[in-house]
Amino acid sequence: MRHIETIKSVVLLLLVILSITFTFSIWSYAPKFDSIDQNQSVDGSITSIQNKKPISDIVLPYKWVFKFNDEELYGTTDTTVIKPVLEEMMRWKVFGLTAVNLDLTKDEMNDLLTKGNQYVLYYPGEVPVSVYEDVLEIEDKAVPEVLFNKLIVNWDPDDSLPEVHFVSTVSMTHYKAKVKMQDTQRFQKSIIDKGKKLSRFEEVQVNETKTLAISSEPLTAIHSTYIEEEINPSLFKDALFNDPYAVRRNLVDAHKEEYGDDHALMKVNTKSKVLNFYYPLESQELAIPSELMTATIDFVNDHSGWTDDYRYSYMNPVSRYIKFQLHDNGLPVFSDVPDGAEITEILGDNRVYRYSRPYFTLNSPIKSYEVTLPPATEVARHLEASDNLDFSAIEEIKPGYSLIHDTDVGVLKFEPHWFYYIKGNWEVYKEELNRKGGGLLGLE
Repeated sequence: MRHIETIKSVVLLLLVILSITFTFSIWSYAPKFDSIDQNQSVDGSITSIQNKKPISDIVLPYKWVFKFNDEELYGTTDTTVIKPVLEEMMRWKVFGLTAVNLDLTKDEMNDLLTKGNQYVLYYPGEVPVSVYEDVLEIEDKAVPEVLFNKLIVNWDPDDSLPEVHFVSTVSMTHYKAKVKMQDTQRFQKSIIDKGKKLSRFEEVQVNETKTLAISSEPLTAIHSTYIEEEINPSLFKDALFNDPYAVRRNLVDAHKEEYGDDHALMKVNTKSKVLNFYYPLESQELAIPSELMTATIDFVNDHSGWTDDYRYSYMNPVSRYIKFQLHDNGLPVFSDVPDGAEITEILGDNRVYRYSRPYFTLNSPIKSYEVTLPPATEVARHLEASDNLDFSAIEEIKPGYSLIHDTDVGVLKFEPHWFYYIKGNWEVYKEELNRKGGGLLGLE
């Protein structure tokens, strides 16, 4: 029994040592968690900018019109129908690019666009031929600075090879080139035969020198409603500033924020979900169109900023300005909010001087249903009969969306309408006659 006290002391010492060891282990334990993204936000914002795009996904025609003879006219504004045609044209080799007429009259332009045995791809703005080489491969060693907004492909029934014509209704110029293809039967089956199955179109005379090729059949479009989801503005701050850690944030008022350093400034409107980035290296020199388009597309690609379906729509080399318009279900989106549905850029000396864009993004709609728009020819008749506009000044009629930004509820509504281009502006056709609602595709 004399050793009991000694044993108790040893056991007690061991328990004390064990307790100290466990305590130290708990204090020093560091579990391995996944690394946390510094850009994550708890407000539900999207926390990544993910998309880069090739030219072929950004520069797209909005209309394809076929004319087989003096009577038959077919066409479509459906991008899913037009894209396979472009993919087939990617197989071609284009060569012998030559100038035909560098000072077309309006009559000559109208005659060129209304000939038979040809199809016309309509682009929203002028496109430099040299930039479009990932769609049409040009074999010529030196490609001049040719611009076009109408791409005409015509063929002689007695000749298996078509010709390509690059026409600009802005610059009033006309270039043509020859085509080589490995399989002429593919051209017949994948393009010409498909053209005969398009919707019926008609030529509507707007004035003495202007004819519109527009649909004579009703158009089914999708009315969609989306929850307003934003991309965290701090992601753009990190992507656009040279040193994000040197950027200072300033709350201007309830709906405006500013991020800036000693060189650049980013203004954010948290109500309209639009941001403006400025880097003060403005240039007054005329931009070369191909360089303007390449530099501005590269700028957005560099920070993976093609967050939705934005497509090229307009550029002005004099002001060094370019615009990319938001599309939904293949149709252009128009907003009353400045820059509310478009990415705009102004090119400076060495980089983009001004960059404006929405920072919302579109995921799956919470509600969708079909809407039937009247034929474009009916819209043209109503416009011609109107006392409120000069019908002879209308340059185009096409379908699109009016973006209704309901900030109180936090949703974005895309309402399909016809739009007409007059005196430099796109106007919505507000006549609601003959509109019919279709079947419900989404949630109530």
